[in-house]
Amino acid sequence: MDDTIEELGIGTYTNLASATYEMPLIDALALFLENRISALPVIDAEGRVLDIYAKFDVINLAAEKTYSDLDVTIFNALQHRIGKQDKVHTCLKTDSLRHIIETIVKAEVHRLVVVDEDKHLQGVVSLSDIFHYLILKPVEDEDKLGK
Repeated sequence: MDDTIEELGIGTYTNLASATYEMPLIDALALFLENRISALPVIDAEGRVLDIYAKFDVINLAAEKTYSDLDVTIFNALQHRIGKQDKVHTCLKTDSLRHIIETIVKAEVHRLVVVDEDKHLQGVVSLSDIFHYLILKPVEDEDKLGK
């Protein structure tokens, strides 16, 4: 639990989908479907993480019946956000698994965006990644040894 997520190989660090504040909502929805993901880090022109747009935000738009204009920008769509999902939560590759789990629990989120010291997008670590490492990977490793 004290090893880093980088050392443990937890998270996604390649083929990352992301959005900008200027991206039309319809393009973000297409990225969700094409990449089978549930959130998009929102980055600036230099690749620094500014925010996150998640499927949860889409549900809020639907609940408010404000989804009729799918050409609205991510920035404008995020103005309808309510509740605790109002901030992107980040971590470093060098953070321990213990620290990552504590952060996810305290923040009540499903994922952390992995950044470098300058807030550039590096990856995403999700609850699914952690569950896979803690529960499924030991079973997979055991199956490999038993064969």
